[in-house]
Amino acid sequence: MDMDSEILPFRIWIADDDDDFRETLGKSLAQEKRSIRLFANGEDLIEALKRDPSFDIIIADLLMPGGDGLQVLEKSKKINPDGVVVIMTGYASLDTAIQAIRGGAYDYIRKPFKLDELEVIVKNAGDKIALIRENRRLLQKLKDAMEEMKGLKKPSPEFHPPVESVPSLALDHKLTEMGVILNQLIPPDYDFKEREERGKAFQELQKLIEYKREGLLSETEFTSLKKILFQSFKE
Repeated sequence: MDMDSEILPFRIWIADDDDDFRETLGKSLAQEKRSIRLFANGEDLIEALKRDPSFDIIIADLLMPGGDGLQVLEKSKKINPDGVVVIMTGYASLDTAIQAIRGGAYDYIRKPFKLDELEVIVKNAGDKIALIRENRRLLQKLKDAMEEMKGLKKPSPEFHPPVESVPSLALDHKLTEMGVILNQLIPPDYDFKEREERGKAFQELQKLIEYKREGLLSETEFTSLKKILFQSFKE
């Protein structure tokens, strides 16, 4: 799966009161698919968050004037819970590490560190963000497909499918896993104006199952997405 073709550049914000170090980090992390913003202190970054919360990754020093790393962490997680925050510090202690992790920090790195170490953290964080974006895109496509199909459904007050009839579909060994799920979701009296509508739904379900098999969806995420599909036909 090529996630890079589906996503915008990663927006990386860096806050550190050491001018030279901040510039070095910005140049080191700069790549074609990354947008870098630099801040001289936590206060400036927090003010920027209020105007534009659409960051992906924040890398903030623990001790800065006007707003330390933990304050940046707290504000950023409230404004953008999906954003990733990495805390840097030259004064590492167990207490501050625990505070950062409990506050929702993605990682905690002690100065001095090699630029390659930070690059690994940023790359892993980027993979996580790409997966979140892809899951969100898939979820929206599934919702849109279900809305389209619900609009084609004929009213059938006499049809009351028994709950216990659903598992029996699994006995038909000719059905694929996707076919089983599709038949669980769509009542027998469902009227498709065009056969391609069913094919479209089948393709979305196939993607969902493939993502799960590739390990891109956890069991919980997979179950949640299936539940949304079930609910759209029960409404």
